[in-house]
Amino acid sequence: MDPEISIIIVNYNVKHFLEQCLMAIERARHNLRIEIIVVDNASVDGSKAMIKKRFPNVQLIENYKNLGFARANNQALRIARGKYILILNPDTLIQEDTLEVLKKFLDEHPDSAAVGCKLLNPNGSFQYASRRSIPTPWVAFTKIIGLSRIFPKSHLFGKYNLTFLPFDLESEVDVLSGSLMMIRKDVLDRIGYFDEDYFMYGEDIDLCYRIKKSGGKIYYTPKTKAIHYKGESTRRAEFSYITNFYSSMLIFINKHFKDRYSFIVKGILILGIYLRAYIAYLISLIKNIATPVFDLILLILSLFFAIKIWLPQTSLKNFLVIIPVYSIVWFATIYSFGSYHSRGRYHLKPIIGGAITGLLINSTFTYFFKQFAYSRVVVLIAFILIILSLGIWRLIYRWLGPHSVKHPISKLRRTIIVGSGKEGIRILKKLRVRPDIPYEVCGFVDFDDKNIGKEIDGTEVLSTIENLREVIRIQKIDDVIFSSDRLSNKQILETISYAYDTGVNFRIVPNELEYIVAKSSVDEIDTPPLLDFITPYDPIDYIVKRTIDILLSLLIIIATSPLFLINLIIGAKPKAKKIKTEREASKVVYLFEGGIKFLEKLPLYFSVLSGTLSIVGSEIIEAKDTKDKPVYKPGLTGLVQIKEKEKNKPLTSQEKAYYNLYYLKNRSLITDLQIFFKSIFL
Repeated sequence: MDPEISIIIVNYNVKHFLEQCLMAIERARHNLRIEIIVVDNASVDGSKAMIKKRFPNVQLIENYKNLGFARANNQALRIARGKYILILNPDTLIQEDTLEVLKKFLDEHPDSAAVGCKLLNPNGSFQYASRRSIPTPWVAFTKIIGLSRIFPKSHLFGKYNLTFLPFDLESEVDVLSGSLMMIRKDVLDRIGYFDEDYFMYGEDIDLCYRIKKSGGKIYYTPKTKAIHYKGESTRRAEFSYITNFYSSMLIFINKHFKDRYSFIVKGILILGIYLRAYIAYLISLIKNIATPVFDLILLILSLFFAIKIWLPQTSLKNFLVIIPVYSIVWFATIYSFGSYHSRGRYHLKPIIGGAITGLLINSTFTYFFKQFAYSRVVVLIAFILIILSLGIWRLIYRWLGPHSVKHPISKLRRTIIVGSGKEGIRILKKLRVRPDIPYEVCGFVDFDDKNIGKEIDGTEVLSTIENLREVIRIQKIDDVIFSSDRLSNKQILETISYAYDTGVNFRIVPNELEYIVAKSSVDEIDTPPLLDFITPYDPIDYIVKRTIDILLSLLIIIATSPLFLINLIIGAKPKAKKIKTEREASKVVYLFEGGIKFLEKLPLYFSVLSGTLSIVGSEIIEAKDTKDKPVYKPGLTGLVQIKEKEKNKPLTSQEKAYYNLYYLKNRSLITDLQIFFKSIFL
């Protein structure tokens, strides 16, 4: 018997979203006869293997290259046998009733050709792409110049996304989102499938326009919902998005409105499209050159201040040649170390390596400028200023920027888990041994008020799901994680809609899977293997780490020398302590016994200076302790130490092992500095 619904999904490198999507379909199929066809556009993330292993009943079409959305859908449409076709994006999560509601709507409305439902952003807000108008020149014009955003409630300006209509109003519309729409197969067979001139964006508009033109009606129903993850997170200011979107709009206009509107009207619209694309190109260009231009300015300023510091009486006219030459040399060496590649743009290693190389080259230049007797000292001062200026702004950006680096020493995100059942407890345990995922679980929210106040695996059940908003407010929650064994997708979506304006991040862990889905990101929570390959310390990192240890310990010893002497005068005595090291032999360090309590560890800085300890390292373990020896040099502070302070209780041996493993795999100057400053303010 032929299926009632053929579900078509085009996948391109979104394995985790696809897996969650297919699981949601399984929960929504009930007694419906469905077939699922996945077209993979040459993914390299393991999607195909996952489908074959976990969903053997799914029909998989494997493409050798990315054919685009339209061509891939058409491949599936040619073999689809269902009465109805559901076009579904892999990053869409449907409710358990979505298939039934949409099928029932088409069954009960024989005049309907297609139907779509209410789409939500991951934060629970309404996704405006759920329903739209045909982009006639006027509608497209209001969209391009931003009038639709300025006047969303206006019938004149708000037509593109129909923002003047209530979100919960069932209505006939012109266009549905290509991320989720159900269409009658006979309609598609009659009017044709997706137009393959579109590679990305615009295919859904074109198809809906042809449906309307053929006399079919398109409806939007809010009776069921779905989350479309990428809808909110698409970076709409990016040049690639703008050019793809508006080139699709040009294709649509030239195809359907070629003879309908005057040359002047089309000309104004096309001019607006190209103007918007040009502005996007300029923004993209500025973003790409901002870092090197800013660095070049800092290089010039570093040389300028170096000259003013060392040769304050000398006229800068004498250095009009030297400053540009030295700046260009440093810029070239920093560039050659990969500082302006996408991966190395905000890393310190290319800056340090490039600055040292530039120092050596520029130092040789001083022999060719003998009239400037102290130019080598100027070069040395400039080198220090370059390291500081270029390094500091990168550190600040990595910590505070929009794409700040995620580290275990970052501020923990206060988190609650919805559902205290088996799956909720599993998530809790997984999060405890993942140092790279900064969630601080504050408690559970459950369904049964009898569980309130109970402690489950050391974590309290705070309240019921009905009081979620209040829990978020009182506990100052940043993230809400849903365990999907105790909740249906419908309950999850209703809860997200109910609390969407609280400002928290909503995250979902598909049942028994090892990742957390949120917006367009995926956090792995699979337990990392302890027997993993540890990369050896880079020589530059080792030199930098040892240099910082020496400089910091010297600075602290000199700065606290009066306190050191006062402590000795009032009766403190150095006490020897034998500790384990990362090597076989144990070593002796000294602490104060008696005297001022908070100065007890001050003598340890002499051990840092001598190389026995490091500022940042593993925990200090006494030689008589039966614990295993440290796997790397002991330190005054470290990842394990600050985590124990944060949690105000000792870590388990398993947790320590994972934190130590994380440090070994990710040790760098950035990590050490974050740990050091975190330990000061903790």
